[in-house]
Amino acid sequence: MAKIWEPQSIQVYEDWVRAIMEEASDNLSDWENTFVVSISNQLEMCRQLSQKQAEILERIYAEKTS
Repeated sequence: MAKIWEPQSIQVYEDWVRAIMEEASDNLSDWENTFVVSISNQLEMCRQLSQKQAEILERIYAEKTS
């Protein structure tokens, strides 16, 4: 059965961004780095992430911090 995506709280996304930047910033591609910085800025302005943005952030978090 396919995993059903569930949105997380802004706090969870902020924690993921922080972990990525602290633990894996040297292992990010240029695109991933730009994406994570953009997401960080978006969260600082209290803006919600789209489902696609959240899924990409989750994938980067899972791949780079495990």
